Amino acid sequence: CISFHNYELWKEIHIMIISTLIEVIGKIFFMILFGFMLKKAGIITNEFQKGLSNLLLKAILPVSILSSASNPFSKELSRGLLITALLCFMYYISTLILTHLITGTFKTDNSTKKIFITMSVFANVGFIGFPIADEFFGSNGMLYTVIYNMFYQIFFFTYGINLLNNKGKFNISSIFKSSVTLSSFAAVIIYLSPYRFPVFINESLSTVGGMMVPLSMIIIGCTLVDIRPKEILKDKYSYLVSLLRLLIFPLAVIGILLLIGIRGEVAVIIAVLTGLPSGSLNVILAEQYNCNPEYAARTVIQSMILMIVTLPVIISLSLKLLI
Repeated sequence: CISFHNYELWKEIHIMIISTLIEVIGKIFFMILFGFMLKKAGIITNEFQKGLSNLLLKAILPVSILSSASNPFSKELSRGLLITALLCFMYYISTLILTHLITGTFKTDNSTKKIFITMSVFANVGFIGFPIADEFFGSNGMLYTVIYNMFYQIFFFTYGINLLNNKGKFNISSIFKSSVTLSSFAAVIIYLSPYRFPVFINESLSTVGGMMVPLSMIIIGCTLVDIRPKEILKDKYSYLVSLLRLLIFPLAVIGILLLIGIRGEVAVIIAVLTGLPSGSLNVILAEQYNCNPEYAARTVIQSMILMIVTLPVIISLSLKLLI
């Protein structure tokens, strides 16, 4: 009888999770479609799209991060932040080592090998990770994502750039030139302190931060207009990046979390963030350091398209196994 009731409860929760997931993916799809239509109709030009991207990354996303700092201090949430930090550190160390070993078997030029490593390891946390975390877990999810993103910034702007530019030294100062990084550090400091923003300031931050989800999805929709399907489908190394980023890494993380007994919001957030597509910043840096930018662009777009299929699977598995 107890088993029957437990099964019925699990079934009810699972149905609720699936319906929520369908609703969230549906909203994301229509916002992306809206962006696609705006770009196709010429309402959003390339210059305007670049301006929207700058607005999102340099202003709206930092404001949204700061608004997450208003959470009341709790030992459970603080423990989750610490767990996130430890797991993120382990993730970046292990995946960088693994991708270096994989590229050792490639019969291609060094520039492609280097950008393969960064695209496989560094995901699109800014455009996609923060909105998804906000949709599913609100301000708690945002705080966990803030920690995840801090480690992203640290590893990307030190080891990642050093790998691509081959100058032989870490560019640590670059970490502190990003408004996202600075707001992330500020959010953690504010959360750990007794200070909180006044209500009217926090509500203003939340209102502005609420623009993050629709604007990021609109920008993604704009990027899909210029896709050439043949270019995306012909590169085997692009498929390998997508396989690692969208399936192998997140499934491995889910397995490790189950093995070491970590459950709850923090586990789901880490698993989902690990399953995001390659970060668009890889393309910019590939162009800057002449590391096969065409391959980088194809791979980023391909992983974003395949994400439409894989991300719902990873989210569903995470919610089912890790909650």
